[in-house]
Amino acid sequence: MIKLINCLRRLPHLSLEEFQAHWLEYHSQFGRRLKLIRRNVQYHTLAHDPIREALAEASESGIEPYDGFVITWWDSLDDIKTELENNPNVAAAREDEKLFVDHNRSVHCLAQEQVIIEPEGSVPYVLIQCLRRRADIDQAAFQAAWLRHADIGRRAHTQGLLKGYIQNHTLPQGDSPEDPGATQQTWDGVVTAYFDSIAQFKALVTSPLVAQESLEDTKTFIDHSRSVSMLTRRSVISDVVR
Repeated sequence: MIKLINCLRRLPHLSLEEFQAHWLEYHSQFGRRLKLIRRNVQYHTLAHDPIREALAEASESGIEPYDGFVITWWDSLDDIKTELENNPNVAAAREDEKLFVDHNRSVHCLAQEQVIIEPEGSVPYVLIQCLRRRADIDQAAFQAAWLRHADIGRRAHTQGLLKGYIQNHTLPQGDSPEDPGATQQTWDGVVTAYFDSIAQFKALVTSPLVAQESLEDTKTFIDHSRSVSMLTRRSVISDVVR
């Protein structure tokens, strides 16, 4: 399954609430009209994101957080290209995006998903992490180390601290169909981790498993200074698979 991941920032004159309201209440109609799409989900960054607040206090924010994400599932790259080129609703969607999306500060990437733990039910909260690898390792080494790291996610799930965990391994930029809707970004991977509540999320990130063991392991392959994390609430727009 191929994913198209759009990482969105709002136009400067809009509040986060205004951006997310238009996106969910009006713009979502265009996604429902795409014929070849397998799944379409919006992820709205929380107004009081505990991750953002913690990084600000530590002066480690680095990269500006995104205001939300839309992730779409597809059977193939050809299906994405066909939809972008032939469905008239795509042009209408792009025109509407001019009202609320700042495309100069938004990016997209294609990814192959690696389902480590299948999300259980309609889990409302999703941690999204956009990752860049350390400069001294290549993409293959990064992905191999990341897959090994997945064992920590499995243990967190066993301990009741995590409801789902998916690694999204980005494809080479040359594989991306032409899409003028957003700038392409060289993320090496995107995490989606699922939680029943903010309390469950905080229990995970303050546990020794994550605060110590996981953090030390990720330092061997992730450049945290060039990566960014956000806690979001998800809204399923259309769901043919999962």
